[in-house]
Amino acid sequence: MKKSQTDMTLLVQARAAAIDLDLSDRCLPSVLTNTELLGHYADLLNRHVFSDECEPAFEYVP
Repeated sequence: MKKSQTDMTLLVQARAAAIDLDLSDRCLPSVLTNTELLGHYADLLNRHVFSDECEPAFEYVP
């Protein structure tokens, strides 16, 4: 289930408070945008089937 914008804002603020991070109102929109982007990346990884026989990637080279 997709979280509402209000839910995401409260979640990000709670996470920041939990680690004693001062998250200003000016920075909040960018943090929310980045959180959404990282959530999409996590979804992509969760949908991919990784073989147990794949070698680990020790270094990323584009």
